[in-house]
Amino acid sequence: MQKYLLVLILAITTQITFAQYRPLPMQNAEWIYWGGINLLSCPTCTFVNYKYYTDGDTIINSNTYVKIKKTEIPAINDISIYPTYTGAIRQDTLNKKIYIVLTDSTTERILYDFSLQIGDTINSVLHDLANNIASCGVETIYLIDSILISGNYHKAFYIQGGCGDMSLSFIEGIGSSYGLIFPNVFGQVESHLSCTKVNGQTYYPSNTSSCNLTTSINSLDNTFAVNIFPNPTTGELNIKIVPSTHSSVSVIIINTLGEIMFKEKINSTGNKLDISSLPKGLYFIKLNSGENTIIKKIIKQ
Repeated sequence: MQKYLLVLILAITTQITFAQYRPLPMQNAEWIYWGGINLLSCPTCTFVNYKYYTDGDTIINSNTYVKIKKTEIPAINDISIYPTYTGAIRQDTLNKKIYIVLTDSTTERILYDFSLQIGDTINSVLHDLANNIASCGVETIYLIDSILISGNYHKAFYIQGGCGDMSLSFIEGIGSSYGLIFPNVFGQVESHLSCTKVNGQTYYPSNTSSCNLTTSINSLDNTFAVNIFPNPTTGELNIKIVPSTHSSVSVIIINTLGEIMFKEKINSTGNKLDISSLPKGLYFIKLNSGENTIIKKIIKQ
């Protein structure tokens, strides 16, 4: 009887832990990024290593917001392409929503909505920013899961359709896998969240991770970005990995039934895969290099 009671208590505790909303840090928080314009086609062109950070309160339309600013490492960039002040955010913890007023506006927009359910449409300024760069279709939530970050479970909302891809997620208390404020357009304007600090301590991806602005491209060896083209394809896939320091990358292609249809080891200097023998349809391609994993959708025509 005691055994079953213990199991019941653990189950209830786990459900409470998973259900607890994790608010976004609004004071003394930093989001460290790396990325760039046309990063994958030109790794040294307008390469960006930078951070967003909270910088005190401001009043807009009688509401209190937290100012978000940004700094860059000039040694990497030819020019600075972003303003220092990038917007102001406020948080509605009860309704699990985060709002933003961008620098060129006084209108409040939804930045993140963590009350969404599977199948719901993304209604975020991030989608609109991406749509200004590349015509995006509708983006929806296809999976909601929980991930462990520094001992706490955070809900992760995975997106499909439009400009999103299988590696993009919105994360409670963090922002998104692309960062706090950045359009999610892979391959055109690209951003990757390396880590998050709160009160000077690394929180994401774990409290044991280093979290500092890098001073050279060589410092980015632990990051992992992949561009796959053409997509859709009639048979040939080009895979480009940044940075090209990963000696071996495993590639697995899975169909919608979860069956492995293709498996191969590649290097990161430039690869072409022949998948002409696969039937037409939607597939998921999984690339793994050590602790780094990226999953993307591909379409075989």
